Amino acid sequence: MTDVSIARCADYDPEHVVSALDAALSPLGGMAAFVSPGQSVLVKVNLLSRAEPERAVTTHPEVVRAIVRSVRDVGGMPSVGDSPGGPNTAGGVRRIWRDSGIEAVCREENVPLLLFDDDCVKVPTPDSALYGSFTVGRAVAEADVVISVPKFKTHGLMLFTGAVKNLFGCIPGLEKGQFHAKVPDRDDFGSMLVDLALACRPALAIMDAVVGMEGQGPAGGTPRSIGAVIVSPDAFALDIVAAAMAGLDPYEVYTNKAARSRGLAPERIDEIRVHGEDWRALAPPGFALPDRDVSQLFPAWLTPRLRSWATARPVLASMALCKRCGECARLCPVDAITMTDDGPEFDRERCIRCYCCQELCPPQAIELKVPPLARLLTKRW
Repeated sequence: MTDVSIARCADYDPEHVVSALDAALSPLGGMAAFVSPGQSVLVKVNLLSRAEPERAVTTHPEVVRAIVRSVRDVGGMPSVGDSPGGPNTAGGVRRIWRDSGIEAVCREENVPLLLFDDDCVKVPTPDSALYGSFTVGRAVAEADVVISVPKFKTHGLMLFTGAVKNLFGCIPGLEKGQFHAKVPDRDDFGSMLVDLALACRPALAIMDAVVGMEGQGPAGGTPRSIGAVIVSPDAFALDIVAAAMAGLDPYEVYTNKAARSRGLAPERIDEIRVHGEDWRALAPPGFALPDRDVSQLFPAWLTPRLRSWATARPVLASMALCKRCGECARLCPVDAITMTDDGPEFDRERCIRCYCCQELCPPQAIELKVPPLARLLTKRW
């Protein structure tokens, strides 16, 4: 039986975070069960985009600090890394590091902070379904231990982003967009992420669920207190429990569905042994979820014809917020956005509904608009 461990953590007070991490790790044998003296340990955080910790877009720096210290306490040699979305210029990445608070923590703890784009290698995928190999940061490939440290968040494309989706950041920024273009179908994208998880081989997943994000995640939603740290040696099992806490059928989440179909995840949530707190007691009531893709309710031959009527599309929600920076147009993997003096214009026929523009818009001026048909069908889901 697969194990997931949950500890309460009311806030990001450093002592509270350390105590919660220790409590969550304890039933699993502590950090020493995953890290041996002298091993190199990559702490793979979520640094999606430039945002202060209070916005709940990125892994909180105090969670990172607690993990780094726990790794060192058992003799491991930690480093912290990620590849944010888009073209990662030196200045842009420094601003993400600084605003997220991760740079300060790594400096104070004297830990290397790595941008994976700087040095990449190709790694094979055992038992792949779609991709036999991936280009990832060398630090990912060469680490003795990889720890995935996601944020508890909704996700417009995958419905929920957790320990598996977090590993998408192991791929260099610009290549991420290419995957969206090559794998536009949500089920296939979920299966691709499962392939990536097999290639990156995380030994441990630690979810920052102290404050999560509801609504239009992973960047444009609303912070919501969850009050937990969730730990598991199985990234798939952790995501199943976390998705259930968010109020989803956990197998609606495309990564979870793909993992179960391939025999990599438990068939049912009650096959997971949960230690510590009961996840049901920590589930936030009325947690706002992203809209489902109702096109999957149609026969396969009809789906392409009704997609524009059934799937949420990106729109400019605020002229006042839009800075006309052109970041959305640069990041679109299929060149479906043109920047004008009045803001972005979207080519509805070309748009593949990957939502990269909404995720990575610096001022969050883009939101997802759900067509009337989709809203009607969602009510009957």
